[in-house]
Amino acid sequence: MTTPTTNPNLPAAPVELDATVRSTILSDFAIDANDEGSGRVVVCGQVEGAANLREAIDGALADDGLLLFVLSGRPSDAELAEQRNMLWPLLHVVALYDLGSEGVHRRTLSGRKLLSVDSVPVATVLAGRRRSHVMSPDATVEKFDQNAAGWNGEAGSPGYPHFRWMRRHVALFARVPAGKRMLDFGCGAGWVGIEAARHFHARELCFFDPSPEMVRITEDNCRAAGLQHFEGRTGFGESPPFADEDPFDLVLSSGVISFSPDSESWFEGLLASLAPGGQLVIGDIHRESRGMRRRRKAKPLLPVRELNAWTRDEVRAELEQRGLVHRESEGYQLTRPIPEAMYVNESKLGGLLTSPLLLATRLASAVDRGLGSPLQGQFDSWLMRFERPV
Repeated sequence: MTTPTTNPNLPAAPVELDATVRSTILSDFAIDANDEGSGRVVVCGQVEGAANLREAIDGALADDGLLLFVLSGRPSDAELAEQRNMLWPLLHVVALYDLGSEGVHRRTLSGRKLLSVDSVPVATVLAGRRRSHVMSPDATVEKFDQNAAGWNGEAGSPGYPHFRWMRRHVALFARVPAGKRMLDFGCGAGWVGIEAARHFHARELCFFDPSPEMVRITEDNCRAAGLQHFEGRTGFGESPPFADEDPFDLVLSSGVISFSPDSESWFEGLLASLAPGGQLVIGDIHRESRGMRRRRKAKPLLPVRELNAWTRDEVRAELEQRGLVHRESEGYQLTRPIPEAMYVNESKLGGLLTSPLLLATRLASAVDRGLGSPLQGQFDSWLMRFERPV
């Protein structure tokens, strides 16, 4: 077995990972324990100075490599979250491993699982991969293909009214006359574009997504919604399909920029799709809401898009710098404790509180919009409308 990559600038792990533990962890990532050299696997411990540590890791870790960041004992979730935040944005922590007398337990966003029952020294291991690897085109397509059905919503489920309201709300934030060409810029299951096309009687709805399965689902949803003129393609916002054709009168982008590893190219792709005189409606999660900040401090494992998210003001500055004119903003999806209440409502109460919770967030969004949107920190998502001068 080869030795994991070492670097004199990297601190040693406080607890040695023996061959069995390393093999158990590496098997989760389809890495052969005999292929740990050339930066494929890097093991290190904690050190003061996050920037210096990230620089050392950057120099030692291969593009598709795995960092095993070892901490002694059982740090609290808040302490683990602090370490996770220190490694970002170079690395994204994709799993945690709790080592001890009961064996090796893995924690991911999907839950906790026992991998080995052999007693080992007590320690906690953060498994991190490069942000560029986690958000690469191949990884993105695989993730969305696997989870496509979940993005389509489940009709009749307790959370479905909120699911559909959000998409309709984003779609109807536009202000366009009938008969325009529309583009859903990262369509997911397609409901934002479909709602807009139906409401504004679109001449044509085009859409794209990195996931072929998402595009297929959107096509099915278009047919079920009675749309006749639509076209879907696969592609990424950084180099969008349809960009070499006539630009669109309305471009809708909902929950997309937080998935982009290359924001500069993404913004350029967005602008290339929008016609002079056209309108852009864009929305996403708000990194600095009260609830999102709390999650970053308390939860050691988060979806990469929560860490990669932009604030509304950051996106507005980028778009205005590129010549777009801001027309209106609004916060939507109330922050903590509403998401937690919705989870309890859907998982334990069978939807008993669906209507009052949805009413609360709808009223709050309307108030924020009416006041000129001064309450962004109270919402987990933001929404804006822009126009491109002729």
